[in-house]
Amino acid sequence: MRLYPECYPCMLNRALLLCRNKSDREKKEFIRKLCRLFSETPADITTTELSIARNRLLSDILKDDNPAKDLKAVGMRTAERVYKNLEACVAGERDATKRFRKALLIALAGNMLEFGPMEHSVDLENLENDVLEVVNSKPAVDEIDRIYKKIKKSKRILYVTDNAPEIVLDRIFIRELLRYAEVVVAPLSKPIQDDACIEDAKKAGIDRLCRLVPRGDNIGIWFDRFCTKGFLDEFEKADFVIAKGMGCYETLIEYPERITGKVAILMKVKCSPVARNISAERGSMVAKIF
Repeated sequence: MRLYPECYPCMLNRALLLCRNKSDREKKEFIRKLCRLFSETPADITTTELSIARNRLLSDILKDDNPAKDLKAVGMRTAERVYKNLEACVAGERDATKRFRKALLIALAGNMLEFGPMEHSVDLENLENDVLEVVNSKPAVDEIDRIYKKIKKSKRILYVTDNAPEIVLDRIFIRELLRYAEVVVAPLSKPIQDDACIEDAKKAGIDRLCRLVPRGDNIGIWFDRFCTKGFLDEFEKADFVIAKGMGCYETLIEYPERITGKVAILMKVKCSPVARNISAERGSMVAKIF
């Protein structure tokens, strides 16, 4: 997805969040260098390409490869706290179609667990109620029935994660998917922002459910760079792919020839640019097959 004007202040906002524990002098140095980066990059660069450049600049200045570690830990603890009640919500449903829908909506609602977007905030104190509100409502873009039909015909599913805290709730949906097919889960290879990496997936116990394959060291999915060979192999072998979050959306739409009919995106629309791009209101939920 190409940059919108609102992308620049949003990236600044996340940058300040990631260096929140540094001195004012260090923050000012980073912001000055980041603004210089903005002025020197082409206007038609994609959102994720600029995010990658920003994250590399941040890492060089802070000398910290995991600046969101504490934020991720708080979010994951909160998700674990509400997990049992949400799991029971699915386990108590005997109708297979309704159970699948509830499990998917819990995973979809989990995408609200992100720190940094300027037009989005997460209320950890009311997480369970917020998730249940999503479960009991209809997404703005609702292709869950189509996704279910694809899953029932699949033998191998690739599940691409987004934020670290939400992978705790992804467990519920992954367990449901395992009723139908083999599932391979693809977190990032290393910590980036508050996204889930291999280490986070293991902390959440995903490796006890299915095999993990690291997909690369940058947000989203880039078929022509950044992705590991292991991930690319799994993508080709998969009958269907579940991709979580705006980072996946913003990169995957650059590869229509690779994804049409094969990939479903599950995400909360957390910013105005993505809202305009996908034609859904900011704050809405999307479950869509590309």
